[in-house]
Amino acid sequence: MKLETRRDLLKSLAALGLMGFMTTAAFAKGTKKQSAYQDSPKNGETCKNCVHFLSKTNECKLVEGSIASEGWCNLYNDGKAK
Repeated sequence: MKLETRRDLLKSLAALGLMGFMTTAAFAKGTKKQSAYQDSPKNGETCKNCVHFLSKTNECKLVEGSIASEGWCNLYNDGKAK
């Protein structure tokens, strides 16, 4: 697409801004209920070994709220290829 005028540029920037707004929900965290979160390990899998767990703040990148390092949910991913 060739931008010939300032108006074309502004239209393009506006469209990009709306696209960013529309994709924000895709990055929203889910609830503990949605991910079947539990405060205890499951089959030796724990949040502290998950790639989504943020140990400094006891948070998860995907699940909202405070997360126990010994917890588990169905989004568990140890980062190893299976």
